[in-house]
Amino acid sequence: DEIGFAPLDDTGTQLLFRLVAGAYERRSLAIASHWPFEQWGRFLPEHTTAASILDRLLHHATIVITDGDSYRMTHRTEVPPT
Repeated sequence: DEIGFAPLDDTGTQLLFRLVAGAYERRSLAIASHWPFEQWGRFLPEHTTAASILDRLLHHATIVITDGDSYRMTHRTEVPPT
């Protein structure tokens, strides 16, 4: 859903790498993140692993960048003041 929402520990980073490496050139992956690629080191603790993940993700990628207001905030229900 949201890569980078919370920092990953070493185990989480290794699991993400295994997922991406297992799908590389075999399956499609759709990943969402608000982080630009050059800042993925902020939530992935190991730079080499982060680079390996991005290398595999971006090799055949179609990158879609969205900009605009949050759908959730636009369609939120107003909460009456207490």
